Amino acid sequence: MSGESRGASLLVRGARSYPPGPSAATVDVRVVEGVIDAVGADLERGGLPELDAAGRTVIPGLIDVHVHFRDPGLEHVEGWDRGSAGALHGGVTSVVEVQNNPPLSTSRAALVERIEHVRRRSRVDFGCLANLLEASLPELDAMAPLTPGFKCFLGGSTGLGGVLDDALLERLFAGAARAGRMVVAHCEDEALLQRDKARWVDGHPQATVAVHHLARSSEAEAESVRKAIHWVRTTGAELHVFHVSSAAAVDHVRRARREGLRVWASTAPHFLLLSSEWAERLGNLLKVNPSIKTPADSLALAAALATGDVDAIGTDHAPHPLEYKQRAYAKAPSGMPSVDLLWPLVFELVRRGWLDGSAALASVTSRAAASMNLPRKGRLARGFDGDLVLFDPTRTFRVEGAKLPSRSKWSAFEGFELAGLPELVVRRGEIVWSAGEARVAAGGRPLELEPPRPSSVG
Repeated sequence: MSGESRGASLLVRGARSYPPGPSAATVDVRVVEGVIDAVGADLERGGLPELDAAGRTVIPGLIDVHVHFRDPGLEHVEGWDRGSAGALHGGVTSVVEVQNNPPLSTSRAALVERIEHVRRRSRVDFGCLANLLEASLPELDAMAPLTPGFKCFLGGSTGLGGVLDDALLERLFAGAARAGRMVVAHCEDEALLQRDKARWVDGHPQATVAVHHLARSSEAEAESVRKAIHWVRTTGAELHVFHVSSAAAVDHVRRARREGLRVWASTAPHFLLLSSEWAERLGNLLKVNPSIKTPADSLALAAALATGDVDAIGTDHAPHPLEYKQRAYAKAPSGMPSVDLLWPLVFELVRRGWLDGSAALASVTSRAAASMNLPRKGRLARGFDGDLVLFDPTRTFRVEGAKLPSRSKWSAFEGFELAGLPELVVRRGEIVWSAGEARVAAGGRPLELEPPRPSSVG
């Protein structure tokens, strides 16, 4: 895209920086043709359109590293139109999307078709993960330049079964390493999932979500993460562990990073702000995979974000109609919507004193971008895309799921008093969200990616 405009031009005047500095000084951000040209005080306008920030706080546009918009294939459940509007509502200007319903992206042709489908519908910039299955192996090299990574389900979840064959999994990791793209993994050990399901769910028609963290245990997650890291070590692959939910899994990630392996990790707001103790209150709204575990696990995840041992927070936005979630526990689908609330939920961690402002912000901007090899996103700095969010950190609101853009019209965070709701969102210099409404119908572009890094130790 050298020499091509990446977007619009805009001067944002008089915003407050975040985290707040020692003084009340304000900052200007100048965006020229979609790219940040300067950040500082009293910048020259240079004939650009000017937006008075009126003392609002400015942060980079957020990157949600993990969403499911079910489109193409299940547009009636969410779709890119509603999903990307929800993203803007939550301050998100870039998403990485996992297709876990047909048609899967197991070939370059299928991936290209999906990208073009999304380009016509998305209000936010996007990356589409390819699917890592045995059928994908001949196509990995061809898909690598077009995707941030290859998604692999080591344990079964909504839409896809887990892989039981360790030899096949090692082949999949080796193929991704040769293609130079990371494996993005749902880590739960399928054999342990089947064992624990038999113990806690099968034959127990009265089972409820109160046993979900036992049927999908910390042990199953930790064992799967351990195996995945072993295959990183033996194949030279790069790994991003999605939706880490337990202290035990974090321990494996931490040790791998100390060893110098290229291992990234992200968690989700529900693993931080909810726990298995919410089962009676929320019922199946709490049902997600991996399961939401104990309060001690939540605190361990927050501590790992503070130290950088967990890189990012992604929502794993998984919309389901409320009537589906109200089925009996064993029949209810797993997943919850929350892209609509990403920044207020992350900001809540700061308000509770669990994270400082720098770590919280980095988890959805700069560190999130690094964990997905996105070179132009996540910073308010010259040369980065002009994605901005303006909000008032003192203004609070109560979550009402029925009023959120997601088609689901429910939220596990119903009634939470949060702060930091985005008031204005800028995507590559263009105001795309203001006064509670999307100002564009599409215009999102595929995310620029670092070049593939082929690697193999075999």
